[in-house]
Amino acid sequence: MKDGRTLERHSTGLKNSEGIHLGRVWFFRDITPHKEAEVSLQRANALADEANRRLLTERSMLENERNILRALIDNIPDFIYVKDTSSRFIVANAHVAHLMGAEMPEELLGKTDFDFYPQELANGFHEDEQKVIRSGQPLYNREETSCDRAGNKVNILTTKVPLRDSQGQIIGIACSGHDISLRKKMEHELRQAEQKYRGIFDSAIIGIFQSTPGGRVLSVNPAVANIYGYDSPQEMMASVPDIARQAYVDPERREEFKLLMEKIGEVQNFEYEALRKDGSKFWNSLSAVAICENGAVVRYEGMIQDVTERKQLQEQLLQAQKLESVGALAAGIAHEINSPTQYIGDNVRFLKDAFLDLKSLLTNYERLLSAAKNNALSGETVQEVWEAVECIDTGYLLDEIPKAIDQTLEGVTRVSTIVGAMKEFSHPDIKEKVPLDLNRAISSTITVARNEWKYVAEMETEFDPSLLPVPCLPGEFNQVILNLIINAAHTIADVARNGGPTMGKIKVQTLNCVEWVEIRIQDTGTGIPEEVQNRIFDPFFTTKEIGKGTGQGLAIARSVVITKHGGSIRFETEEGKGTTFIIRLPYDGKALST
Repeated sequence: MKDGRTLERHSTGLKNSEGIHLGRVWFFRDITPHKEAEVSLQRANALADEANRRLLTERSMLENERNILRALIDNIPDFIYVKDTSSRFIVANAHVAHLMGAEMPEELLGKTDFDFYPQELANGFHEDEQKVIRSGQPLYNREETSCDRAGNKVNILTTKVPLRDSQGQIIGIACSGHDISLRKKMEHELRQAEQKYRGIFDSAIIGIFQSTPGGRVLSVNPAVANIYGYDSPQEMMASVPDIARQAYVDPERREEFKLLMEKIGEVQNFEYEALRKDGSKFWNSLSAVAICENGAVVRYEGMIQDVTERKQLQEQLLQAQKLESVGALAAGIAHEINSPTQYIGDNVRFLKDAFLDLKSLLTNYERLLSAAKNNALSGETVQEVWEAVECIDTGYLLDEIPKAIDQTLEGVTRVSTIVGAMKEFSHPDIKEKVPLDLNRAISSTITVARNEWKYVAEMETEFDPSLLPVPCLPGEFNQVILNLIINAAHTIADVARNGGPTMGKIKVQTLNCVEWVEIRIQDTGTGIPEEVQNRIFDPFFTTKEIGKGTGQGLAIARSVVITKHGGSIRFETEEGKGTTFIIRLPYDGKALST
């Protein structure tokens, strides 16, 4: 209808008394209220269905969240639990259950620590929890000691916070804990290790140190302080802000040490003359490594040792080795000098006899001349002079006297050369390095050692004329060259004894290499067996038979070249072919990288 009402139309058949159909009767009923109620009911049902769907969805989400939370709680490798205000468990994860000896977390619900732990232990836990509940103040990172089902001690780092409802009232306590037993064990072991190594550090007889590249002492053990004459490590660290000037006699040696550390990052047995607190001097041996962080050197760490006694012993050994060399060379040098001296003496004796003959001849000539001047010359006088001249054999004397003189001069030169070489070789010990002509020094040493090699080898030299003087200790350098030449001669002699060629070859070369001089001493001897190659520079090691060597020659050579001259020494060898020793000495006196 136009007014918005809803009508329901109905009809029914109309009959008379005889049942004859007379027609239909129509009538209408207003059902608007019924329709409105039906619509309202449908809407209510739809809203109810929607509410049910939402409720089911929320329940599903809550259940899902609950499952996720449960899975999260159970799988977190920490202890998670919630208690009410009476410290009864409301929630607990599997780790808590396992710790307390329960099979499932549900076994803990409604129970307290007193149901699982000894009274004393449970009292401590309960008091901490009640304090948080009473004060409302959380307890963070508290270390507690618990025990597991087997009675083993467990260290736990716990956090306990109050749990509040929507009105802010405390309704319980939430707790989390992390098993730090392994960490505590590692801390304990670390402390033990630290104590152990601190004990080693403090009681070590060798000095152990840390320092900055700039020269400040970071840490030293008592041995270092004692070496330098300080009463304690603390005193030394406070008193030595500049290592180069306060601990080195020559600060330049500190710069050489730093240069090595920059180049190769470590140094072994770096020797330098050091200063004690009282100003006295001693010799130190230093081995260290460079510690880097982010690509930059931040400190040096290493060990030092007072080697003053060892240095003195080395000097004594060097002197002994020199004496040994002189003893070995003495007979040869005597022979070398004896040969020219012998024919000098023979020629002088010849000249003496020749002089007497010439004197007699001149006497007769004077008598003949005097008779001629006085007009008293007779046939008898002429005959006597003639017979005297024929007896003297003037032609022979005139021919042989110049030869005798030349041979004598040659002999004198030879003796002079040997004596000069001896003087060059036996250079007085000099404590400071002086510029040395290496070609001349090596040549003199070859001359001195001539009797050692001339019977077994040919000597070949190839000296670079462009060599500049090199800062050296002359006597000790000469000793090194002598040792290597004698070794070369001996190994060549071994080849001959084993049925090889009777004569070998020794070649000595020098080469100018801009920053250093290179010296090569090559032989055609037996070579060095592979099994001993890494030991030939060791003190007292020798492959020679008993009585032919002390094993000090190469050890001293290495010490002289590397330690005293900052150079390097190495060798190239091939068994059955020979060996070449290669020495490098720096021009500037600063140590070369080994």
